[in-house]
Amino acid sequence: MDEETLKRVQQTVNEILLVIDGFCRKYQVPYYLFYGSELGAVRHHGFIPWDNDADIVMFREDFERFRELWLQNPVEGYFFQDVETDKGYTVKFAKIRKNNTAFAEVENKDLEMHHGIFVDIFVLDDYVKNRFLRRVTELITMFDFNAKRQYVPSHSGRYLYKLTNRIFKSEKICKWWYRKVFPKLKKDDTMCSDIISYTFRHKYDFKREWLGTPQYVEYDGFELPVPENTHETLKVCYGDYMTPPPEDKRFSNHKPHYLSFDHEYHPNLKEGGHV
Repeated sequence: MDEETLKRVQQTVNEILLVIDGFCRKYQVPYYLFYGSELGAVRHHGFIPWDNDADIVMFREDFERFRELWLQNPVEGYFFQDVETDKGYTVKFAKIRKNNTAFAEVENKDLEMHHGIFVDIFVLDDYVKNRFLRRVTELITMFDFNAKRQYVPSHSGRYLYKLTNRIFKSEKICKWWYRKVFPKLKKDDTMCSDIISYTFRHKYDFKREWLGTPQYVEYDGFELPVPENTHETLKVCYGDYMTPPPEDKRFSNHKPHYLSFDHEYHPNLKEGGHV
């Protein structure tokens, strides 16, 4: 992606961020720039120069209220995307996408879903005290996610993945666990976790006090919220977060198969143009 196109993508993503921010201010829903966007806010006072997406995070109770409010009062020109609002979507976290645009990623190019330019919304859940039950929660989340994508790796464990994909295909196990079991498990109310971004290393576990009251900071000429203690949250995610990676590592993980600022994408479109 050339520099001019990248800048235009970033500007469109910032437009979506401002829409989300205005909505959250109106309805008093707290949220934070997180992951790469929090890093960009702290290290670059805006977008990481080579990045092309944005991440925000909410606590579960705030996210559920945000979702309900958005579906009741949708912002014209923008779409709330999750597995319930878009049956073709196969990712467990939500997105806000801009209508009449396209950022169709290579791995999703054959899916019939909304492919608009987007902002990712991650959710921080309560932290299960019991280590075994926390691990069970992570496994159920991972297997359900893999089944939704029909993910099968190339290594020798692929037969286990095929089996769990079949078992979790209906999503009933995950829904039962999160609706009936998870709410009853004892929680550590000082901690929270991004369970969806599954990892056995618990890279995505955070102290609630680190997020605290959203702090508005400069972001590409605007003011957007970050956690109260950015040092601790960024240290968990990136370690030495103030040192940029080597130049050969400065690229985004999101690679568009098809990109447009004024047209939607569907799988029958040819790469680089419209049918």
